[in-house]
Amino acid sequence: RVAPQFREKLSDLIKGLLSAKMISPSTSPWASPIVIIIKKNGVDIRLCIDYRVVNGLTQLMVYPMPLINDLLEDLDKVLWYCSLDMASGFWVVSMTERARLISAFITPFGLFEWNRMPFGLKNAPQIYQRLIDNALYGYLKISSDDSNDSEHRDVFLTGEAETEQKPSVLGRRSYIDDILVTADSWDTLCNEVDRLLEACDKWNLSISVVKSFWGLRKVDYLGHQVSMDGLEAHPKDLQALADLPFPSTLRAMQSFLGSLNYYSRFIEDFAIYASVLYELRESDFHEITRKKPKESVVEKA
Repeated sequence: RVAPQFREKLSDLIKGLLSAKMISPSTSPWASPIVIIIKKNGVDIRLCIDYRVVNGLTQLMVYPMPLINDLLEDLDKVLWYCSLDMASGFWVVSMTERARLISAFITPFGLFEWNRMPFGLKNAPQIYQRLIDNALYGYLKISSDDSNDSEHRDVFLTGEAETEQKPSVLGRRSYIDDILVTADSWDTLCNEVDRLLEACDKWNLSISVVKSFWGLRKVDYLGHQVSMDGLEAHPKDLQALADLPFPSTLRAMQSFLGSLNYYSRFIEDFAIYASVLYELRESDFHEITRKKPKESVVEKA
């Protein structure tokens, strides 16, 4: 159900997606519900789709996502950084006929399905990461039959290896749509960025100029501030952690520790304190909630 005050905006949004050929009317037996999110300006809306049922029936794609610690390693050993944000994100990936049917969503104006990969599907991050990895590192190439097509066949199915000798790609790091390019000198950085832009053009990938930062000595990357002086936790994220309420259930504690674990490198003896909190049982929280949170944690530790 969509509130009446949002229906006109939702109608305009759907018309825009239809015009851009991002979605099509559907007769799929699938029908995931939609969720309307109000943007920060308080006026515009964002269309989100609740794919929990679909994702619960979807087998997880086996593709290794990059380890955050690997991406952050040795970033203090270079002088220049470019932090790039990919435009349109998952929408650059075409959907198969079967995937289109499964992606169908119900609205007050009818049933629609995605022609391009939307956010929210279980395997969307892995599929996009695989595309970005290959575009950045050049393992497989577009076959000659598809060289003139804007929508290429899946090179991971054709499997034609890229044999052209290319310069080192070790200055490129990516996590989904966040790409970092590093270099020891300004000229090297410019060359790296030129080569990266050529790869993006080849694979029909767009970069958001507004959200990207070019040729800086200090940039934000994966929730950290990166410079030749080392890594720092981003102040905005630290404040968000400080504002987290004290966990009152076992599941909330696991989520709380998961959030802290992302910045565990900056927390002295984190593993010691966390190991004690991981041992808590559901019954322990009845006692904890009757006491002040800080006192309870100290006593348990």
